[in-house]
Amino acid sequence: MYSYKKFIAFMLLCILHILASNINNYGPFKLNVTSLVTCKGPKRKDCTEVTTWILDGTSIFYDLIAKEDVMPTKVKMVVISNGKPLVRLQMKKPCDHLFLKPLFVSLLNATKDCVILKGHYKINLDIQNTAQKYYGGMFLYGNLTFKAIFYSDNCNFSCVLMSTTLTPRNSTS
Repeated sequence: MYSYKKFIAFMLLCILHILASNINNYGPFKLNVTSLVTCKGPKRKDCTEVTTWILDGTSIFYDLIAKEDVMPTKVKMVVISNGKPLVRLQMKKPCDHLFLKPLFVSLLNATKDCVILKGHYKINLDIQNTAQKYYGGMFLYGNLTFKAIFYSDNCNFSCVLMSTTLTPRNSTS
């Protein structure tokens, strides 16, 4: 599960480096997950059943039932900051990626060939804590929306849309 946290933190770190030039909107932050929904991937068939929910505004729970063995072969990610596209990432062979393969192996018990076996997987992720640790408590303020789609040649593995608000830590609002 820790690798999944590393991946989420890595994505947020990439955004931080891109936007760090705007110092007025940067500093100690409080993160609030405002929306977390599943979405439909590009394939007709879904090889998983995914349920997500927000636990306390800073943590999310991800319940995934893999209906069959599957190896994700493509990833699409989009990050939107304050309503404007910020980062677009498309990747083939995510299991060859330095950060994604350990995520699949540790979180979803993927095989050495990166096949995620049929089964039930539950993930609890404290996004506030993870982001605080990775960014030393400093990040950009505003509304960030993340869309992540993982799929294989035959079916959709996961599609999630998460919206967050980052406000100054000392803010009373």
